[in-house]
Amino acid sequence: MSESSGPNDWNQKIIEEFRANAGRVGGYFEGAPMILIHHIGARSGRERVNPVTYLPDGNDMVITATKGGAPTTRTGITT
Repeated sequence: MSESSGPNDWNQKIIEEFRANAGRVGGYFEGAPMILIHHIGARSGRERVNPVTYLPDGNDMVITATKGGAPTTRTGITT
């Protein structure tokens, strides 16, 4: 990610490529199973869309995501 772009710009490019290519993207995520998660921001109340990768686990999906290499984290794990 370049210094002139932030994680939102980077995600938007992936989302656009995903939608334009029937759910396929190239580059770093080429070949990885990916979904777009639509959700509402907990504090802002704004609708958001985030690309995330997943792995099948029986009838479930294990969803993985990062914060673009940021030095801080925020966890929201549910079972």
